[in-house]
Amino acid sequence: MKKILLLVLVSALLLLLSGCKAAGLNSCTRTATGAGQPLIPGATYLVIYQYLNPPLFRNRVANANGEISVPSEGQPCTSLFVTLVTNSNQSLSASPSSVYLPSPPSTATVTGQSFDTTYGMPRVDYFDGNGYLVGSAYATSVWGGGTALQASVPDMSYVYSGTYQVKVTNKTYEGYYSHIVGSATMTTWGRDRPDSDGDGWYDDQDCSPYDPYLNTDCSGSCGGGSNYGPPYEVPTFCEY
Repeated sequence: MKKILLLVLVSALLLLLSGCKAAGLNSCTRTATGAGQPLIPGATYLVIYQYLNPPLFRNRVANANGEISVPSEGQPCTSLFVTLVTNSNQSLSASPSSVYLPSPPSTATVTGQSFDTTYGMPRVDYFDGNGYLVGSAYATSVWGGGTALQASVPDMSYVYSGTYQVKVTNKTYEGYYSHIVGSATMTTWGRDRPDSDGDGWYDDQDCSPYDPYLNTDCSGSCGGGSNYGPPYEVPTFCEY
């Protein structure tokens, strides 16, 4: 019993010394970076599950107490590496700035400043209007003293017409992409989001894209209901 108690105490001490504490069976709470620096409330941090193959990355904002919580993903809390994400918030330019989706270019050029190749080529990420990542590519060349780069355009076969954010991130001395340089705007056209049943909900949002009376609730309870609109088929009735 004494040996078990000693083991528990040692484990708890290791967690505290590493700036990490358990937050339930399936999550971890971190209070310090991998370098042992206390987390800054309101700052954004990159959490790296470095022992997963491939590694998993998550962004988290520290709360008012200087803490971030993440799922453990089956990893020991002490194995998670945490580093501060910095953002220079520069306004960049993308060329082409407008892309015809049925025939997109193979490469794009981004101009600005502070593109750094010291630790690796910058990464170029494409985000849609809702902030979802569409695709990523690494710069193939950087020139002009870090004022211009070229990178492949990711697969756009599933991208719809709209406005996208092209974000450039540098790799830092820690070996991770945690320095955001800035972003540019790119518009796309030639492939509108379909609304097959014309109910105002796009097919990728609609739980029943070919039924104009169903959109957000497709549970099918007892022949329609307040969430269904008027049923256009003979309703089915539940047996008591």
